[in-house]
Amino acid sequence: MLDIKFYTLIEAIAAQGTVHDAAASIGLTQPAATHRIREMERRMGVALFMREGRRLVLTPSGERLVKAARETLPRLRSAELEAWHLASRGEPALRLGVGPYDTFSRVIPHLYDNHARDISLVRLPMDEMTGALLARRVDMIVMVEVPAQRGVAWERLFAEPTVAVLPPGHPAAGHDAVAAETFQHDRHFTYSIAPEQGHEFEHFFQPSGIHPSNMIQIESVALILELVAAGKGVSILSRWAAQDAEAAGKVVTRPLACQMPHIPWNLAYLDEPLVEDVARALAATLKALYGQDDAR
Repeated sequence: MLDIKFYTLIEAIAAQGTVHDAAASIGLTQPAATHRIREMERRMGVALFMREGRRLVLTPSGERLVKAARETLPRLRSAELEAWHLASRGEPALRLGVGPYDTFSRVIPHLYDNHARDISLVRLPMDEMTGALLARRVDMIVMVEVPAQRGVAWERLFAEPTVAVLPPGHPAAGHDAVAAETFQHDRHFTYSIAPEQGHEFEHFFQPSGIHPSNMIQIESVALILELVAAGKGVSILSRWAAQDAEAAGKVVTRPLACQMPHIPWNLAYLDEPLVEDVARALAATLKALYGQDDAR
């Protein structure tokens, strides 16, 4: 079996493209990295790379090892950090996953209230949120669809409508409701370009026969709000996530011109007593700060 140092190197080469850059990124000399590649291929008995000019391209065998490295290395690094915490403080910090909806800044000053545990924040792409929770890379995460899995519990936070988010000077900012055509003509910022069942593609765009032609994926709602505030485009977001920006006068939110269901938001967490105590305290804080009267 290959030592972990080989997986570290192959992941670095996949990320950097050249032996020189990969070696520098993990603190090796180029000759040492080259020797390690040859030793890796000798032990495996297969070619892991093909050379294209100065760059190394992974073979299918190499791609499989990179996939394993990217699944395993973060968990090992996390385990090392937890081991250090256990030795120095008695228990590791709990990990709160942060997906594209990253606008709950009012929670941050209260993150350590009502419990004695430290909480670290782990940034996650949208397509890794559920997997990170199931793989125990995070202990808690704010999400819409909680996986029906043994060992995962959840606390309902609130149910919020999806709204149009516009710059204050936008022509539709004064409308009672925003039509789908608005998103056909303007640059449309979204955290995911994949249609999601039960969201705006199903209830707003499809019935209108419209598909936004200029969609820009930004995997951070906080950055989307900044772009909309700067007049660079429009967006569709859950109302709770835009309320701070709207209160500051940076954006305007308006209902969509359709019957949109309210989307339930939850704090999902590992069903363990030490996690549950912190999760319930955090859920209460989120409800108090971001829950709204749906009749607004």
